[in-house]
Amino acid sequence: MTRGDAPGAGPDPAGRRLRLDLAYLGTFFEGWQAQETVRDGGAAPRTVQATLEEVLSRMHGRPMRVQAASRTDSGVHADGQVAHLDIPQGAPVIPAEGLRRGLNALLPWDLRVAAAEEIRSPWHARFDALGKRYVYRLRRGTFLPPFEGLRETLTSPRLDVGAMRLAAGRLAGRNDFAPFSLVGSPRKTTVRTLVRLDVEEEGPLVVVTAVGNGFLRGMVRRLVGTLLEAGLGRIDPEAARERPGPTAPARGLTLANVFYPAG
Repeated sequence: MTRGDAPGAGPDPAGRRLRLDLAYLGTFFEGWQAQETVRDGGAAPRTVQATLEEVLSRMHGRPMRVQAASRTDSGVHADGQVAHLDIPQGAPVIPAEGLRRGLNALLPWDLRVAAAEEIRSPWHARFDALGKRYVYRLRRGTFLPPFEGLRETLTSPRLDVGAMRLAAGRLAGRNDFAPFSLVGSPRKTTVRTLVRLDVEEEGPLVVVTAVGNGFLRGMVRRLVGTLLEAGLGRIDPEAARERPGPTAPARGLTLANVFYPAG
């Protein structure tokens, strides 16, 4: 069981709302969302939300709740995750920059707060987001390096990047992406606008960039899996929209940016 957001809930009128910009290596986290399910050994899964909330609660002397723009899955990384929290009346008043420094002193090495700022309520990290940019890194070769490879997926040296680009052109645009989503993420609509789906070569890396107004659960990884099928000659690139490929591994995916209205 997981803890869901309460979209209609607002902060304490006398409290403060803070925005946090986060970066984390998802390798050793079981996703963003805190989970109440306890394993046989008695420990809840290690998640980004639970880790952050535990440290914030210690700093403020009371339970704290953090809500993020994207509930990244297990093993997915972030360079530009955005979250917000409400600090209620009566809690210690820690300036935003002091909070950032304090969090980075107490958080584990694989989770960092890049920036913190006080922001006017009812701004919401998730519901005010206009879109997101995801990056997926594929390494052509026979092995992954021990450090960079934590955020990459290994693929064939003979990957046909031209075929991947043709397939990407078929997938971009406004479409019903239900066939490219994972089960377990109910939405009012599965129509999304995929503004960009780029495939670029950077030395041994093939980097897929997806920009859209919103993404279904698992959608980017399924898109990458489809591009891989085209690049490996297993599907016709022109049939990419009708032939979704397998879901690519989480390790290659990074949430790079979340976009908000200017000002």
